[in-house]
Amino acid sequence: MSGITDVVGIGLAGGQGVRARPLTLKAPGYLRSKAAMAFLGRRMIRWVIQILTGEGIKQYYVIAHGKENRYQIKVLIGYGEEFGVDVMYSPVKYDALSMGSADSTLRMLEYWDLGGTALVFPTDSLIDFDLEPMVRAHVDSGAVVTIAAMTRAPTEVAEKYGVMLSDPSCKVFSFVEKPTLAEIRDYFGIHDEAEFEQLPLLTNAGFYLIDASVLRELAETPEVVALRRHRLDFGKDLLPWLVGNGYPVQAHPVRRIGDLGNVRDYIDTMVDVLHGNFESVVRLMGPPFDPERHVWIAPESLSMRDAETGKSLAQKISEGLVSIGPAVRVGRYCEIGPDVVINESNLDDDVEVRSGARIERSQVRDGAIIGHGATLRNAVVGSMSEIRSDAANPTALDDYVGLGDEVIVYPGVHLNGEVSIYPRLKIPPGLRIPPGTEITGPADVLRYL
Repeated sequence: MSGITDVVGIGLAGGQGVRARPLTLKAPGYLRSKAAMAFLGRRMIRWVIQILTGEGIKQYYVIAHGKENRYQIKVLIGYGEEFGVDVMYSPVKYDALSMGSADSTLRMLEYWDLGGTALVFPTDSLIDFDLEPMVRAHVDSGAVVTIAAMTRAPTEVAEKYGVMLSDPSCKVFSFVEKPTLAEIRDYFGIHDEAEFEQLPLLTNAGFYLIDASVLRELAETPEVVALRRHRLDFGKDLLPWLVGNGYPVQAHPVRRIGDLGNVRDYIDTMVDVLHGNFESVVRLMGPPFDPERHVWIAPESLSMRDAETGKSLAQKISEGLVSIGPAVRVGRYCEIGPDVVINESNLDDDVEVRSGARIERSQVRDGAIIGHGATLRNAVVGSMSEIRSDAANPTALDDYVGLGDEVIVYPGVHLNGEVSIYPRLKIPPGLRIPPGTEITGPADVLRYL
């Protein structure tokens, strides 16, 4: 069989990041590629390339779409020199022709004359797996496509994930799109609640090992040609077509998948990683400051002194003046005041956290300021945003609030329930913003005063 070094990577990076707003907004109307989103101090595309390179892939082909998408990624990974790999990009002339992820992949296979085994991967998801056994199972089974599968419980799957139905050898024979709990229960005929909760369901993780030569042949068949005129995505179109026409498609369970497509999934994945549950990511994070509590603190931050006490962070930790951990990463040159509590959170570089603030299950981007006594729970704060707060008017962000870059939140504001604030807006006190609302501009701010 082919060695791992013969497997090439095909990165799907053509999305516009709409579902992940405001995480993907650099400024109003200017989208950041999901591949360029920040995660634990690095951009997503860099994490993905480093993980897959660690598994032995040395040649990559990135399918981009549009100027911003393509060149944001090129700035981050170039042509692979920094990573010791080779990276090529889809030609600009193909952007207008794309009719879906599988259509673009087929076009790339033909353009670069690729055969053998390739791993098609998203650039906005993390994977924790071992590539070699997956390749071995793929080759041994003779599959046209082997799907990396995440095993999930029914309550986690219901109405959120599609389910793959397979035989004992993991050969897929059907796909069920986002079933309800009742549909899952009826299909498997399990009525005992405890047994039902333990039912392992295979979900599509979006990473595919493909037989490039076979797919190139199938691309010429009249049915596939007809599909490509309208839409040919992997999950929605190509995989069901392959299974429905008798071509072998396998599922291969992997340890863990992290989706970062919205604020809730982003935070859940971040916390999972910080607890050490993604081996592939943790091994790239360097030695922790406190291994037992899964705490990473950059040396530059340990020596930073806050303006109130004049003490370094290392001193405040040793004297019990701050509580950091479990599951925390603090980047470089962060200034953290006294009586601060941080757990299950990430602070990027140059963040300032003032006295009495509490940060739980939150992401705070570079250069942000968290004011005195502010509370963040399940929140994402954009780069250079400012959460103003004081003892008389504490500010609180709760329940999956997402702030874009350079947002100013004034003292006394309470935001909760999946509210999204677009970049560079100012949020004054007195707003009554309903859960699930997107504040996209000044007119929206005025509407809720």
